[in-house]
Amino acid sequence: MRALRLVLLIAGIAAIPGTALAQEDAPRGVEDYVCAFAGECPDEEAGEEAAPRPGGPRVSATRGFSLSTPSAPRPRRAGTAPANRTSRGPAPRRPAAAQGQRVNLRLNFESGSAKLTAAAEAEARVFGQSLMLPQLINMRFRIEGHTDSVGTRAGNLNLSQRRAQSVADLLVGMGIARERLDVEGYGPDRPLPGTRGTADENRRVEAARVS
Repeated sequence: MRALRLVLLIAGIAAIPGTALAQEDAPRGVEDYVCAFAGECPDEEAGEEAAPRPGGPRVSATRGFSLSTPSAPRPRRAGTAPANRTSRGPAPRRPAAAQGQRVNLRLNFESGSAKLTAAAEAEARVFGQSLMLPQLINMRFRIEGHTDSVGTRAGNLNLSQRRAQSVADLLVGMGIARERLDVEGYGPDRPLPGTRGTADENRRVEAARVS
């Protein structure tokens, strides 16, 4: 019986797509945030990975993000011929992000508290390091707190504001100018699309580019 249970367990794990596991657990690097907010990404169609930084791991620049890309090409001027990409080599990378781009920072807090867990603090520091890079240093962001709908709306609004403020305070402590950061708590009012208000996924902190 024990052997049968073991076989069923292994079969169940094998049925989970490997990419889903990697997407869920893979750590992010500063390159990921540069890709999301500045649009400086490797060629997603070719599945290219970001070049490794000295002393750091090689990371995929699009992992965990949904990038906003133009839905249509820019119009050509009348009388001009379309560019011949074949003769001119690979097309340059296009900025994928713009004002309004947002990212779930994947931060966890102690239950009912605005105190970041150790793992969440490490994640937030990676984001903070990215804000010091030349590609992002002139951008402003809104740090948004969100909760599920369990409990009172007033309590959740307060908690989401405090959690967003905790993240902003950590970033300021790293040297990020406070005027680059807006802080807003939305409580349960903005659940993720397609989720129930009570779903755990709605307990999150997001960073949204505002300029």
